[in-house]
Amino acid sequence: MISKRMARTLEMIHQVKVTPRQDLNLERLGLRLFKGVETEVPKWLADILADEGLADVEEFDWKMVSEKLYKEKVSLMPLDLPSYTYSVIREILEESPEDSLVRRDAISLVNRRLSKMLNHLRASIALTSKRVPKNLLPEELILYNALRMIVDGWMSAFLGMREDE
Repeated sequence: MISKRMARTLEMIHQVKVTPRQDLNLERLGLRLFKGVETEVPKWLADILADEGLADVEEFDWKMVSEKLYKEKVSLMPLDLPSYTYSVIREILEESPEDSLVRRDAISLVNRRLSKMLNHLRASIALTSKRVPKNLLPEELILYNALRMIVDGWMSAFLGMREDE
């Protein structure tokens, strides 16, 4: 259903802020980057520019996760988070100690967002609505759509309800 390869691909195409150290004309990509002007580019390109010393890449701040968790706790709907949120969470889970506060907050943030997504799915089934929750990240949207298809298929097969009802 959802593979590690898909997750890594999503990670490489999300937008990252870079500040070029010089003017760059990347004609084949249809991009022109100007020295000192912060621009968003796909992560794969940001990695190349950083490796070549052509640009500075915005560093992810692990504190962001704890701040977002607090805001997520007081919000009824999923927050509008940066597209790179799951990359930061993956990095935290790979690099932080098992008992660290930031690791606990990262897992809590994921659980809180999953809970909101599942609550929305449950409500949309009861209301027979196909509306997707607002502010889902690409990784969450993939999961939501997969779960929706499974539930719709189950309702169709076992309850005789049509999928378009």
